[in-house]
Amino acid sequence: MFSIPHGGEGVDALLNDALDQAPPFTKDCLAAVRDFLEVYRSHPRQSTLVRLFGRNPIPEELRAAFQRACGEVSVSDALTQLGPGWMVFRAMPADRGPEDLEYIAIGPAGIYSIAVRQHPGRALWINGGILLVEGERMPHIREAEFEAVRASQLLSEVIGSRVEVTPCLVIVEPRSLTVAKPPRRVAVLTPRDLRPWLRDMPRVLSTDKLDAFRAAAIDQESWQDVRTPPAEVAGLLEKFRKVQSEVSQARHVKLTWVTGALVLFWLVSIVGIGGFTTSLLFR
Repeated sequence: MFSIPHGGEGVDALLNDALDQAPPFTKDCLAAVRDFLEVYRSHPRQSTLVRLFGRNPIPEELRAAFQRACGEVSVSDALTQLGPGWMVFRAMPADRGPEDLEYIAIGPAGIYSIAVRQHPGRALWINGGILLVEGERMPHIREAEFEAVRASQLLSEVIGSRVEVTPCLVIVEPRSLTVAKPPRRVAVLTPRDLRPWLRDMPRVLSTDKLDAFRAAAIDQESWQDVRTPPAEVAGLLEKFRKVQSEVSQARHVKLTWVTGALVLFWLVSIVGIGGFTTSLLFR
């Protein structure tokens, strides 16, 4: 966990680095969803005949963007489902890509900064503070530590007392995630693991402390609660879920066609074998 330090050159250096590299939070969120929808709307819709055969409605060139948006929504959904005892606020560093979202989760189990990094279809390997993506070293673990220090500073200023923050790193849709040795400070999770992991952590915050955070959150315009998103964000989510539904329906239709073809092939094979056998018996 990280908290505002009371001296110590090593910790002070980490804090200074974090403050230099991690900018103030902004209101921008669901950027990957927004970017995908803007481009997707400009593409012509599929014809009825094409939909009848279950073709994927997402053009080939937009599928990577669609996958990033799905990952963004999966993390948001996992945090939204934590339960009424939790507060989850969304923010995004202003100088990073749209896939690099940050969240702050506050609940009975404590306070967590949640860094999200998307590597769909890639193989990741972790050994302590080293994280490799397809053999290439990435700074995600150190960034997660910086973000926890930054969150600790911001929250401590708002609450007026020292706040401890635990850093988490959520990896979205990797092909594989091998942890040879867990990082010392950072919890590495997938969206599927995130909610049960947080809910299973032991209680460390009292009801009074949680109430103090709720009271403080009311005065913080930049703390965007994922459970009560602005109308614009709610509209984006609704439009994107419709696209997800269309993709799911197309997959179901395609599966139906494939299953029907296999059944037809099986029936034709049975009839053909039966006819051949009958011809042999009556020779």
